[in-house]
Amino acid sequence: MKKILVCGYIGYGNFGDEALLFVLINNLLQVGYKNEDITVLSKEPEKTSLAYNVKSVNKWNIFQLLNAFLNHDHVIFIGGLFQDKTSFRSLCYYCLQLFLGGILQKKVVLYAVGIGPLQRGISNYIFNLAVNSANFISLRDQASLQYLSHKENVVITCDPAWTIEPDFLFKPLLPRINWQLPILSVSMRYDKQLKNHHITKLSDKISKILMSMKDWQVLLIPCMPHDDLPILYELYDQIIRKSSQPDRVFLIDNFSDFTISQQAGIIASCEVMVGMRYHALLTPLLNGKPVFGLIYDQKVKSLLDLASQVGVGFKDDFEQPWNYFWQNLQYSSNMAKECAEKMKKIHRINIQLLETLFSS
Repeated sequence: MKKILVCGYIGYGNFGDEALLFVLINNLLQVGYKNEDITVLSKEPEKTSLAYNVKSVNKWNIFQLLNAFLNHDHVIFIGGLFQDKTSFRSLCYYCLQLFLGGILQKKVVLYAVGIGPLQRGISNYIFNLAVNSANFISLRDQASLQYLSHKENVVITCDPAWTIEPDFLFKPLLPRINWQLPILSVSMRYDKQLKNHHITKLSDKISKILMSMKDWQVLLIPCMPHDDLPILYELYDQIIRKSSQPDRVFLIDNFSDFTISQQAGIIASCEVMVGMRYHALLTPLLNGKPVFGLIYDQKVKSLLDLASQVGVGFKDDFEQPWNYFWQNLQYSSNMAKECAEKMKKIHRINIQLLETLFSS
């Protein structure tokens, strides 16, 4: 049996990347691989092994990393690794992994990845050198294609997380929230474009929702707690100060304590999502829920356009898109359902890629 090595942004407590790993492992098992055939490079290898019942090695231990590359047949990259907006050093690190896979003549696959933004000329140069090591590339969106200088062996599919199955058995663990009533969820993250006045404006809007829609609750969700909690604490404090019913506002600061499928269940249980993070928006969409996107990155805009959802950039006027969204929730919900059905069918291409690997 061929051995699979998975490379991604794993072990950082980021819901989106962990959800991708969760789906990939399930898909690999579905096409015939076994848990012992799969190894994951992770920042927290012990946690990763425990959570997914696979082998895991420390991505920052050069000896473990080299040994993993030497002793595996296929190398699969997942997620939005190849971008320099978050970190140029991170881009270089994952490009070095691509180079290593090519040097060692492994079969290298970019599995429904997102590429970009690549804001520096040197970033484009390094990435397009490194990506020559890939035997096959599938992309999660059309926008990623612009960063590839060559288009051979490239397929546009969809993000694998469109098929994650939520687990709703978490509800007794969060008894303060009334899950029978509608919930507006909010997912924020740090970004240099996000300023204090944006948080103030959003808190004003959410406070008015609580006043005008008497049975609604607000749930603040840190999809990557280390980065998201400082922003969400500030938003929470502002909403509480402006609301006459602060007991209808909740912040799940222990979100990362839940399993990935439970985290997906928490997000999917909400009626509406207002969010920045890509997978915090994708998860409600796959469950037919409308989303309002706060566009800090091209990938978020691509997702919103794909599912015909409303969004706004930080430099844009907030008022008109916000009002339009709340006046057309049913339309957004219908579009979400249509998109989810389409993406689940397209994901079959991802499965076929894994089946090809299995048979090679």
